[in-house]
Amino acid sequence: MTPSESILEIENETRTILQALGLPTAVCLAGLALFWSLPAEAQSFSCAEASRPAEFAICNSENLLIMDEQVGRTFTEVYLSASSAPQRQSVARQHSDWVKRRNACGNDFTCLNLRYEERLTTLKSQNL
Repeated sequence: MTPSESILEIENETRTILQALGLPTAVCLAGLALFWSLPAEAQSFSCAEASRPAEFAICNSENLLIMDEQVGRTFTEVYLSASSAPQRQSVARQHSDWVKRRNACGNDFTCLNLRYEERLTTLKSQNL
């Protein structure tokens, strides 16, 4: 086999592999695009920019995404209703500490769900 015949054979094999992967890859990418385009008006981070195991787990769970949006909205309400700069700083510091505890869950859905329930309860008690 000549070098040019070898190159043609490799090109054909590559084309066959790409064609075989093309449809499943396109379907996966379309699904991800649809999933990441869900309304995220109060989402605490962008799924397109997720970098931590906890963020990937949240992005792959409709329930956790909804809870993340609820926490985001409620946090914003509590933060904006704080009557002084020190109170707003305290709310922001508490939220930052909670994000660290949430991220410590990694991809454990049960742990993440508990962290979100706790945070919603705490924020709602502050938003009276």
